[in-house]
Amino acid sequence: MDKKDRGFVSGVGALASVETNLNAATQAWITSSNLFCKQGIYSMFSPDSDRALESEERDEFGFAGIARKLAPSLIAATGGDGMVIGIEGPWGSGKSTMVNLLRKELLTLNTPNLHIISIAPWLSGDGSSLVRTLIEAMAAVLDTLDEANSKWSRNKKKAIKYGNILRDYAAKTGRGIAPLAKLAGLLLPGASAAGEALDLGAGFLDRFGKAPTDADLKKAISDRLKSLDIRFLVLIDDLDRLEPSQAVEVVRLVRSVADFPKVAYVMCYDRAVLSHALQIGLDVTNGDLFLQKVVQLTFAIPLPEPFDLRLSLRQKAIAIYEEINGRPPSPDELEELRLAIDREGQGLRTPREVKLVLNGIRFAYANLAEQVYFPDICRVNLVKILNPPLYAWLEKYLSLRSVLVTGDAMIDEDERTTLGQELKALLPSDDATSIRSIWSLRRFIPSVRAAEQPKETVFSTESENEKRSISELKRLASSQHYRFYFALTGPKTVLTDAQYQSMIAFAESDLSALKASLIDYIHKPRPLGKSWFEYIVDQFDYSQWQRLSAKQIQGMVLGISDVIVDMLMTAEHARPSMSGIGQKAQDNIRDGLKRLRHLDSEIMAATLGSLWNETRSLGWLIGELYRTELQYHGRIGDRPQAEHLRALTDEQVDAAKPLLERRLADPATRLELRDTPHLPYFLFGWMDMSGKDAPVEWVSEYTKEDANFVKFLLQMRSWSMSDRVYYPLRKSSISYFLDWDETRARLDRLEAAEISGAMATDIAEIRQAIEQGKEPGD
Repeated sequence: MDKKDRGFVSGVGALASVETNLNAATQAWITSSNLFCKQGIYSMFSPDSDRALESEERDEFGFAGIARKLAPSLIAATGGDGMVIGIEGPWGSGKSTMVNLLRKELLTLNTPNLHIISIAPWLSGDGSSLVRTLIEAMAAVLDTLDEANSKWSRNKKKAIKYGNILRDYAAKTGRGIAPLAKLAGLLLPGASAAGEALDLGAGFLDRFGKAPTDADLKKAISDRLKSLDIRFLVLIDDLDRLEPSQAVEVVRLVRSVADFPKVAYVMCYDRAVLSHALQIGLDVTNGDLFLQKVVQLTFAIPLPEPFDLRLSLRQKAIAIYEEINGRPPSPDELEELRLAIDREGQGLRTPREVKLVLNGIRFAYANLAEQVYFPDICRVNLVKILNPPLYAWLEKYLSLRSVLVTGDAMIDEDERTTLGQELKALLPSDDATSIRSIWSLRRFIPSVRAAEQPKETVFSTESENEKRSISELKRLASSQHYRFYFALTGPKTVLTDAQYQSMIAFAESDLSALKASLIDYIHKPRPLGKSWFEYIVDQFDYSQWQRLSAKQIQGMVLGISDVIVDMLMTAEHARPSMSGIGQKAQDNIRDGLKRLRHLDSEIMAATLGSLWNETRSLGWLIGELYRTELQYHGRIGDRPQAEHLRALTDEQVDAAKPLLERRLADPATRLELRDTPHLPYFLFGWMDMSGKDAPVEWVSEYTKEDANFVKFLLQMRSWSMSDRVYYPLRKSSISYFLDWDETRARLDRLEAAEISGAMATDIAEIRQAIEQGKEPGD
């Protein structure tokens, strides 16, 4: 290791390095820092430790050039009566890098008799050790000169040892330091701690005829420095990290205690931070004005040239992508990355911010490459560093939107208003091109928009194409993937990508395995709200179907259609309700069939053949799916729908009827239909398809036995809600299949027979349901 590179204190010329006099903590820090830099422990894959640069090889922003221009001026400043120079810049702007490159340039210039002393107040501890560190470095230089002069002195005992005068001065002026006699044992290994005075030389003491004061010592030191052909340049970094009391001590040191001729100080700090610290530490009204009294010359770290920071970020982000993925980004990814960095990166001000953003990207993306969209992981880390309140808002908003999309929760108007107000406060600009505008979010969060009313700025509708693209690319706004961007793991209330892909693979090649998997999802506990099966049904809107091949659509349509009966038979879905799972399933299956109909006519025909002939959910198929198609085609009701809203063609509707009626005529099937979930839907669907006679005949046969009669009445209850949920039994529903008066008379006879047990309880429920279902005129 070259002496020039070895530490915080270096001498140029014949003078020996005095770095060994620095305190142990500082030396340990230097050692670890140098090892890190010299070993080159750095890669795009590893987080950047944010250490200041030691050489110009990785200098992206021109600090080395500035150091070359600045170094001669600093050397010149050491030739006068003393000067304090401030290198100013905000945290992260590169001040420490500038100091390192300045030190290297100063050493390269090889100025005779210039001694460079670097001290780190943030690491040195209290004020006394700071004074001691500086003075001891200067004293070592004077020791060398004193030793050279003493060789030619005739009276060596009378020779003045100015190195010891400096040490004495340090002992007297270092606040909180031990008495001189005790300090002697610390600074001079040969001196005892029993009260021996430092050997200053009789000539010095004779000059005063008394014990010298602090002022006497300082004047003697100043006179000596003026007479010598030596100069000192003291580099002090990280002043803006100090506590107020420590900042005051540094200012005291450079302006009063060690204000010597031929000594120039270079202090590095954030002006606003250091001024505030002085204001508190000195209890003055204006710390900035006080700082002006101390610093005679300032140099501000220049801002990087326009786009330099964003270009640096883009270049290194692409390198991270290539290292992790083994390939360059696609043209679409590159364009989206450019847009993300150009917009969200407008707020970048310092190289440190670039490092922090890149560290966030490295840390997350290495393990999440398969779960996130790279431009969005760059976006969210830019927002995290440059606008932390917006980052927190996004995390909260996307978590709420996730449960809204999955149908597990509702967002009330007050909450929408609060979220909207927060967003408008965070992004108040009306200029769509500004990063302070809500429109800046809409490119990657499509559910937000600029609006007059706060509640209308959030949870707005998204197009089918937006939904599909967001989900396919695993973008930040995807309800399946958003949480990876914030928590490195996916939401617990959605299927993982692996689970989803497994299900789709079964749909394409193993229908039995798919059905078994779906039945498992019916019964598998889910952390929030609905079952996993309901979640799956909800997710399969038209945009989701568009992501699948014809074979995959066929498998999902047949799988969901076959097992929906198992879902309808669970306790929570045994009774019909508005917008229940049966209706949701038919809506989504119809979307799948619409997509399949235009994608592959042959697979569509095969799918319909399996539906009409094989599905176990026959009651749902007739009462929900087929009945809706009859309505859309105008076969029943008076509201036919446009052709593009229909899942089936007229020919397909006609072809289904005989196949379904043949199944209904089978005795075994007719017996199984007694346990059909949501029986009214099935019976009215059957009636709409085949007329009244067949279902009335089936009901008559079914209700011959009293137990079945009671069961039938319970099954025919409908659903309503006001202050609570009711299950009324209406005359209008029963009268299609049974005579109402005879039905009530039969109930009377059963009650008169003084039946007990479950049937008595069921009849009591029916009586209550009849009362709840009464209509005017009943």
